[in-house]
Amino acid sequence: MNVKSLDIKNFRCFEEARMCFHPQFNLIVGINGMGKTAILEALRIMIGSLFLKVDKVADKISSPSIAKDDVRLASLEMQYPVRLGAIADIPEFKEKSAPNLLGENEITWYRSLETNGGKTTSKNAKMMVEASKAMQESIRDVESKITIPLIAYFSTDRFKKEKRDIGVEPDGSRLRGYYNSMDSLTNVKFFLDIWFTETLWELQNGKTSPMLSAVKQAIKNCLDDCEDAYFDMKVQELVMIQKNPSRQLPYHMLSDGVRSMFAMVMEIAFRCYLLNPHLGDNAPLLTPGVVLIDEIDLHLHPEWQMRVVNDLSNAFPKVQFIASTHAPLVVGSLSKGKIICVDNNQVYDFSLQYGKDANYILREMGASEMPIDIKGLISKYYSLIQQGLGLSDEAKELREKLNSHLGKDHSELQRADLMNSLFSNR
Repeated sequence: MNVKSLDIKNFRCFEEARMCFHPQFNLIVGINGMGKTAILEALRIMIGSLFLKVDKVADKISSPSIAKDDVRLASLEMQYPVRLGAIADIPEFKEKSAPNLLGENEITWYRSLETNGGKTTSKNAKMMVEASKAMQESIRDVESKITIPLIAYFSTDRFKKEKRDIGVEPDGSRLRGYYNSMDSLTNVKFFLDIWFTETLWELQNGKTSPMLSAVKQAIKNCLDDCEDAYFDMKVQELVMIQKNPSRQLPYHMLSDGVRSMFAMVMEIAFRCYLLNPHLGDNAPLLTPGVVLIDEIDLHLHPEWQMRVVNDLSNAFPKVQFIASTHAPLVVGSLSKGKIICVDNNQVYDFSLQYGKDANYILREMGASEMPIDIKGLISKYYSLIQQGLGLSDEAKELREKLNSHLGKDHSELQRADLMNSLFSNR
């Protein structure tokens, strides 16, 4: 499954917008308040429609709806109708829903909220309803080896607040792979409990759990400093074995960045296996689906910002990622995919910036790479140089201020030195 396009009308800050997506990696960029999260929330509602005819599990599986807070305001008046539309490829269920397909694997569906106090409609989501029914039938068929697509959403509140404990089912339906997958809060404890029960199974049977093998490999693919991870039965906690420096750290002692990345990769990998146990320890590599991530750079060191796109793509090569980011290092690391820019509640395609430095990308995105007051000092310094006054007392005073703020080796000051040598020799 992958999403090809999204249409928005009267949803949050958008009066109307349309965007298309790459089947692999998509980055949504733009300054705060322009609508990046709104796009991800709209996608959450649309791909969550896959649950419309799936067996609901209280507090665990539900199909997201358009909420009152999602309705666009104009002069404090709520604007109706709110409408969302999407086109997606869902080849996993093309045979059972073939009569409704637009293309070979393509389906289209709409969700809307027509009035204040109304409910989100699904009357125009018949194609997705058929796909949802087909998926549920495949799940009930214990002999079925159809691969079920992963869908998951990671909000900016992920790992800040734990959802109330819903308990763990050590074994059971493939639907466990969808538990809380569209929820804005995390439920890391659910997956830590599964790690614990799988460890008990290994000890009891003297075998290696293919589920844990799959999860560990995905984590090592994304965290190169992780040599291994295991559940320590004595301290009753997950432990990561770190390479450099060589040490063992309990999960709760990991830094925010490491813990955030570890938890997200662990969750995605567990979901892949729970949905598709027939794929064995290759489940993370072979499971398709869509993963939404708000602020993919959250808590990440710049070195990891440059790697996160490639690491996730390599660990989960069949998953379509759609993520928002503020980090130019993340934007510059995307070599294959699409960048969508949001500005003044308008959406447009942005050219790939692979290999370009952070300052260049910031300028391309319309952002300033340094404070306005510093830019003012540089501009004044350049002006003096161009007037042949680059060695004047005023220019020297400006240079000392810029040295203290930027450092003597800053590229702007090196450029100023070159200009000075040219203009002073006139």
